[in-house]
Order: sequence, then structure tokens, then C-alpha cells
Amino acid sequence: MPETSRGLFYQTTDIRPPWCSKGSAVLFHHGIGTNHSIWSEWVPIIAARYPVVQFDMRGFGNSIVPDKPHLWSLQEMVDDVWDVVDAAGHHRVHLVGESFGATVVLAAALARPDRVESLRMLNGTFKGQGLGELDKWEQQFAEGSSKGWSQRMMINRFHADACSPGALAWFEREQSKTLPWVAIGLGGVLAKLNLTPQLQNLNAATAMVLPDASPFISIEHGYEFVRHVKHAQLRVVAGARHGLPFSHAQTEAQALLNTLDCLN
Repeated sequence: MPETSRGLFYQTTDIRPPWCSKGSAVLFHHGIGTNHSIWSEWVPIIAARYPVVQFDMRGFGNSIVPDKPHLWSLQEMVDDVWDVVDAAGHHRVHLVGESFGATVVLAAALARPDRVESLRMLNGTFKGQGLGELDKWEQQFAEGSSKGWSQRMMINRFHADACSPGALAWFEREQSKTLPWVAIGLGGVLAKLNLTPQLQNLNAATAMVLPDASPFISIEHGYEFVRHVKHAQLRVVAGARHGLPFSHAQTEAQALLNTLDCLN
């Protein structure tokens, strides 16, 4: 099982035919409450044309779980991104993130613009002010443990018919494994965040994709983001909640592939 020097599980997939070798790798970063497998339906679509790197974020899946208490920071998560990229043997990459993972890849792009081909943020943000639900997490964990928190998160992420019953059952099962102190710690990082002053320095081709009904991130966040970033595009997906990258995996993967092909 591949693991970086910082204890992060990662995997690479490259199913390109041998005569198609152009194009930088695409790194996928999941958010709080899930793991690298959230991208499973994206991988066959993207990896047929570009190398794909997935990993489990610190605190989730097969990656290291820091000792408690732990001082969580955005810088630590950014360092993890580049640790994975280095371990996978890449220099410049396309960064794709969802939810908290979208915020991390944004910060990673700001930190190392020389290593970023493009940036795609799905249901993610650049600041904590105005986010919904985060202030309820401690109470949700206290009242119903991880299972109770996960049940509430399923409502926040998905309409009832958003995915097949099997897919939703898998997601809730994995999400309920979340350690309360990990989720609350990372949620605290997000709540205090404000990357607004740095956005003017973002030069990579950037896309923000937001659901029209996320309880966490309003569409107004997206409008504000594109006002600050000169190369950014905003797209709003109708009929989606905060689980957009999972519920709309195939259509969003095809949209990403179209963008990558244009950039390439």
C-alpha cells in the first residue's frame, strides 16, 4: 500500500493507451467525512487521458490519524498535498478538490503556483465567514456520536433520490467512521479561514463548481470568489446539494475532462 513519508495513503491510476502520453497528472482531494473512493466514478473517465492521483486526507481512510490533541492547520494540509504529489513522482499537476479538500487545493495553488496547471473547486470555499452548519457539529457529535452526525450530513449532502441506494449506503457507512475530534478540528480551521487577500495572486486557470442547494456554501460565495480571481469561472449545478461530486460524478468528470483537453 503506497504511503508517503508523512503517512498518507495514495494511489495512482493511468490507463492511457501507450500512444497518448501528453498531459499532466490530476490530483483529487476529498473533504471531511469521506476518503479517496469518493472519486471512484471519476477515475475511469479521467485516467483514460491523464494520470490520476487520489489520496486519503490526514485523519481519514488509510492515512495517518494524528495523536489527540492535535493542532490542525491549513499549512499542514497544504504540505500534505505536495508530499503526495512528490511521492507520486509529479511536478506540475491539475488540482481538483471537493468541500474542505477544495479549500486545501486552493491554498496549495496559492502556495506553489509554479506547480499548478489548473484548479477546480467543487462545493468548496475560500473563507469561513458565512458558512452554514459548522457551528452545529459539536452538538451533533455530542448528541448522536459519529453516526448521528453522519445521518445529518447525509441530509445536507444529498436529495433522497440523488444516488442509488447502494451508493448512499456506502457513503453513510464510510462517513460514520469519522472521528469527532478530527471533524471538529478541521471544521475549526475552515471556520477561521480567510484567503480573500491572497486571491488576487491566483493565476492558474480556475473553476468553481457549486450546487444550488448546499446548506454549507451559498452561491454568493461563488460570485464573490470570481470577482477576486481574474481567471476564474463559476458554474452552478441545479438539483444538487453538498454531495455534488458524488451524486453527479460522471457528468462532472466529463466536464473536467473537457476542460483538461482544452487546456492541453
